[in-house]
Amino acid sequence: MSSCQSNSATSTAFAPARSEDPAWSHARVVPEARNSTQCLYCSKIIRGGGVTRLKHHLGGISGDVEACKKVPDDIKWQMKELVNEMKKNKEKKRKLSLEIGCGSPVDLTYDDVDVGDDEYEGGSQGPVHDSKGKGKEKVGGKSTGPFSRFFAPRTSPGSQPSIKSAMCSKEMIDKAKMAIANWWYDANLPFNASQSKFYQPAINAIAAIGLGFKGPSLHELRGNLLKNSVTEVQNYLLDIKTSWRDSGCSLMEDGWTNQRQQPIINFLVYCPKGTIFLKSIDTSGLRKDAETLFKIFDEVVQEVGVENIVQFITDNDASYKAVGKKLQQMYGSFFWSPCVAHYIDLMLENFCDPRHFPIIDETIKKARKITKFIYNHAWVLALMRKDFTKGHDLCRPAVTRFATNFLSIQCLLLFKKELRQMFTCDKWIVSSYSKSNIGKEIAEIVLEDREFCAQCQFIVTISEPLVRVLRLVDGDEKPAMGYLYNAMEKAKENIKARLKNKVSAFMPFIKVIDARWDKQLHSPLHAADGT
Repeated sequence: MSSCQSNSATSTAFAPARSEDPAWSHARVVPEARNSTQCLYCSKIIRGGGVTRLKHHLGGISGDVEACKKVPDDIKWQMKELVNEMKKNKEKKRKLSLEIGCGSPVDLTYDDVDVGDDEYEGGSQGPVHDSKGKGKEKVGGKSTGPFSRFFAPRTSPGSQPSIKSAMCSKEMIDKAKMAIANWWYDANLPFNASQSKFYQPAINAIAAIGLGFKGPSLHELRGNLLKNSVTEVQNYLLDIKTSWRDSGCSLMEDGWTNQRQQPIINFLVYCPKGTIFLKSIDTSGLRKDAETLFKIFDEVVQEVGVENIVQFITDNDASYKAVGKKLQQMYGSFFWSPCVAHYIDLMLENFCDPRHFPIIDETIKKARKITKFIYNHAWVLALMRKDFTKGHDLCRPAVTRFATNFLSIQCLLLFKKELRQMFTCDKWIVSSYSKSNIGKEIAEIVLEDREFCAQCQFIVTISEPLVRVLRLVDGDEKPAMGYLYNAMEKAKENIKARLKNKVSAFMPFIKVIDARWDKQLHSPLHAADGT
């Protein structure tokens, strides 16, 4: 590889001065032989035809020249891509010439190129990238950069290694990985940076060039490369914003408090092409009444474009509701929608309302007492994790407080047998915790309260369908609006089926769901998008 590179470097000086085509770096000019070049890999002399014939030779394209049998796969791939790009450009210019009524093709790309032989056809300026990002490599369905036209397809996350890398010894592979790891640790990079979609393509690009490649310097990283990256992001955002006129978009408001206890309102915009962060507003010192919020929200609506917005999603506080409904009535071209995750959480909260469901409320309090006791005592928690649940926890983090309660009950059922074994094992019996009043109370609930387990099973039966919907609407995998209407109907049907379609059993819970759904969540927009 290094010898080829040195030859390539020396041959560049003998390439025709009028052309910067990358194919010339793989051949040398034959002295005293007009329009003749010699391939650096197989030493074949190619007479006439210019750079196009050289590309056919290197790319193994059948025709009027013999294919090179020693050219590396990367160079072969690159030459094929350049020839294909040349054909596409010629076809585009031919069609465009016909459209504007010219009798012969017109050069619309190169204005100052000295055309000679076949150098014009070969694209002396290299492949042309269009504004839509064609020619960009895709990893996992996402565009990562203009690498694919220059390098043959290589390793992607989870795929098998190439034949060349598979033939390397384990020692060589370990040294290569260790070299990357040492740089990683020295630069103090976070480990999850290896999950970046740009990580493997960067390694592929370096491997394709080979030994001697010098990475970007400090000045390049903070100079031109940074400017180019910013330009790419700006073009990406502009492309998304342009699509709002065609597909419409959802404007989303999210209020939160940062580590300095400053109230912040974030605005995001979703459309089929993706979600982008629009702006953030610090509301410190502002009254969050309807009048103040209306001024803020109206400015954002005007910035996005009233004609582009399909729905405006806000928090569920009274002032936010008032502003959302006022904007909907004032413009009449988009819907206001509350936060669905919050309303599903309110449904779960109503399920454990002591006024209507006292038994469920009592069971949840007992479950919280068990988990609180275990997690407040390090020795008990270590005993459970090490000897009984194999490192698994009873408390599972969730998006809302009430969802956490229901998921914890699910875990108590899952590890019911292990918890009983723990509170009857020798280590627990001889410990001081088993002799304390709270320890005795917890052990009694786990070992002797049969109604507790039965009620936990019932709670999981009625809550699990709603928790699934909550995960759907709060997840980042895919937009949930189109699935919400159908998901809620399926959740209600699931609850009915789990309670064996007994009206007296399921009706109280269905009424809770319908009261929240019909009052705030049900809208023509959800119905239309869910059908």
